[in-house]
Amino acid sequence: MDYTNELLTKIIQVGTLGYPLSKIINVLDIEDETAFKKDFYNKKHIVYKNYNKGLDKADLVIDSKLFDMAKNGDLKALEKYQFRKNRYQDQFDGEADNRK
Repeated sequence: MDYTNELLTKIIQVGTLGYPLSKIINVLDIEDETAFKKDFYNKKHIVYKNYNKGLDKADLVIDSKLFDMAKNGDLKALEKYQFRKNRYQDQFDGEADNRK
């Protein structure tokens, strides 16, 4: 399946919103669902990479906001930031273990 730059940009956008696959297919008017699903789950495909780029960009915005709030003394924000940071560290550690 061929993807325009416009559609690839929209895939990043729906990634930032964390939309599930079924919603993505609906809102982006994907006609070839079978091909799109295959590309969406293929870690080497641009669709997979763009969706995950969107997820990561959303995390950056949320983490930055929580960090700023924590710096200003918001203890709940600090707690949430630490939880998210630990989750990322666990994920990183798991990826590092797989490289050994």
